[in-house]
Amino acid sequence: MLRDPAKQPVTVPEHGCAPGFWLREGPVPGNGSEMTRRPEACIDLKSKECCVWLPAMSLLTPRLDWILGCCTAGGCESHGQTEFQVQLSSEPAPAHGAKHLLTSGDSFDITFTPRLFGTQGLSRASNAPFTPRQRDLRAQLELPSLQTYPVPPNLGPETAEEVRKERLLEMYREFALDLHTGMYLTQLTSNRDYADIHVQLMEDLTTLKLDQSNGRIIEFPLTNVSKVYRIVKNDDKWYAAGTPLPHSSANTEQIVVVEFMRRKLAFVFKELQVSQRFLICMELLIRRAQQKQALRSLTPTFPPQHAQSRQCPTPRLVHDAMTRPIPSPPDNLK
Repeated sequence: MLRDPAKQPVTVPEHGCAPGFWLREGPVPGNGSEMTRRPEACIDLKSKECCVWLPAMSLLTPRLDWILGCCTAGGCESHGQTEFQVQLSSEPAPAHGAKHLLTSGDSFDITFTPRLFGTQGLSRASNAPFTPRQRDLRAQLELPSLQTYPVPPNLGPETAEEVRKERLLEMYREFALDLHTGMYLTQLTSNRDYADIHVQLMEDLTTLKLDQSNGRIIEFPLTNVSKVYRIVKNDDKWYAAGTPLPHSSANTEQIVVVEFMRRKLAFVFKELQVSQRFLICMELLIRRAQQKQALRSLTPTFPPQHAQSRQCPTPRLVHDAMTRPIPSPPDNLK
């Protein structure tokens, strides 16, 4: 049995082999070429009739001498074989900061957006850099004017109001940037089917674009949203949000419904906190779009009528005003 030099280092004494190892140098029978052995690849045998031969060129590759190691037919086969015991475990290996290629996201993949919200409180600022365009969009996003602001899912009611508004703004900005990049969501259709759709927030941050992968892309203005609410589906039964369920199961689904005047969009989530985040941030985006539309409607498009009545002075009017004689003052003022 060969030893793996990378896993079990060998201390080499002056004579070239470790205790219990034996090294022989010389020409290979039938070949005539000079062969050289490294001590790490010696065979752990008490007999001195077996050794491993490798050409001197194998020294250029550190592990080639171990990979190509072999025994002579007359030495190793005459001794007892040693069994290998390999321990296999299904437990995940402890993380040392390195990410596996299958679990780490691809920075060039625009079709996959990792969910940044979770119990660990991950933030986008610490995980991914902002592009100049994302910084501009982030600067445009402020909380709309509300009488009471919702509490983020990962905070309690005892948290200070300033902290809650700060965390709410951060979560709102992260969600808007994720939605602007585009994300895949599960939609519950009108015939109770599930479909994977691509949802993206357009550049104006007021229009939602849906791609159902059937050649049709539909745009939904957020200003036309009439209602946003969450319902729970458990074992093919529907419950309002906050209603205690008779029993929780793996089939429990959190559904966020975005209702327009003529259509409803139902998005399906498995996690409660993720659905709450989607509901809160989507409602903030809708309120922002509606308030911006109301502000535009209050801003007059045309100037007031009294401003239009004033004439712009032409060169003739300016000349007539300058050549007009100045009236003399009254006699009592002289």
